[in-house]
Amino acid sequence: MSTSRLFALHAVAVAVAAAATFSTSALAAPITPGNLVLFRAGDGSAALNTNGTPVFLDEYTTAGTLVQSIPVPTTGATQQMTVVGNATTEGIISRSQDGTKLVFMGYRSGTGVSPTGAGNARVIGTLDAAGTLDTTLAVTDLATATPRSATTVDGSAYWLGTSTSVRYVGTPITTSTSVVIDGRNSRQVNLSDSVLYASNGSTAITGKVQSYGTLPTGTTSATPLLTYSTADAVNGFSVLDLDGVPGPDTIYALATTLTRLDKWSLVSGTWTLSGTTSSTGVNLAAVPMTGGTVALYVSTGSLLRSLTDTGGFGNPISGTFTTLVTAATNTAFRGVGVLVPEPSTCIMVLSGLAFGGWHMRRRRNAELA
Repeated sequence: MSTSRLFALHAVAVAVAAAATFSTSALAAPITPGNLVLFRAGDGSAALNTNGTPVFLDEYTTAGTLVQSIPVPTTGATQQMTVVGNATTEGIISRSQDGTKLVFMGYRSGTGVSPTGAGNARVIGTLDAAGTLDTTLAVTDLATATPRSATTVDGSAYWLGTSTSVRYVGTPITTSTSVVIDGRNSRQVNLSDSVLYASNGSTAITGKVQSYGTLPTGTTSATPLLTYSTADAVNGFSVLDLDGVPGPDTIYALATTLTRLDKWSLVSGTWTLSGTTSSTGVNLAAVPMTGGTVALYVSTGSLLRSLTDTGGFGNPISGTFTTLVTAATNTAFRGVGVLVPEPSTCIMVLSGLAFGGWHMRRRRNAELA
């Protein structure tokens, strides 16, 4: 290849990189379907404290091999997002119902200062399979609430879990306000079959995971599903269908006071505790496999661990934890998520990658001719 052609290609690459820098959404390499995305607080340069801390979304294989690290912007009026460095209930990741996005929350604040004041909007961030990171959506009416998690069907509306309430954001734009669904302390929110579920740490109730029915958009009475003591709390949880009959029938939940991972099964219409195993944890991701087997990934703050439960529906947890990754000094793991696109979406992504590879090979062959 000639020197002039190499220079031209380099100039194009620089222009593309510059365009990405100034766009409202950052673009990393595509996320490999089935890989883990870990929400990491801190860059290792300073001890974690109550100030705003940089966030990184680290992609790992299921064997714990780092693939890429995606920095979340810490500057920019419509892009920056940080979290409190030593918080333990922030940075939870939920997967969108259509499987195409990982969703999380933070503060519209820079590093080195407290981000929790009412003057700082709360941010809803997303990462999709193409590697597109978007932190442009700010919610302006959460006052001093701790932003813990968010979820969506497909990006057209969002549901939030905060320290003061479960909320709804409809028709989101760059800055949006929210509607209160339930005014109580909430941790993770998830959607399954268009039903909203939320976990909580409220000491006023025993129902630590609740249902709010089909896509609520206003004040809604919660239906308690999983019962614990009032002193306990549930951080991360996953809702699955393992029995072959359409509809959710299994919930894995991280009980923080009990320091254990619980498996609940819907038996004759009642949620029943069917198995437990010792575990601390902030967030978990569950991936159903064949025959009722489930691959579980748990972030404990200092560790990313995995467990394969071969017990199936209604049976105790069968399997033991394996440590995949240990957090470096002055960093902490928060949420963990797995992108599992719908079949049609997956086909489109793979087709696009295949076409891109074919186009690059064709261009390279033409240059070498």
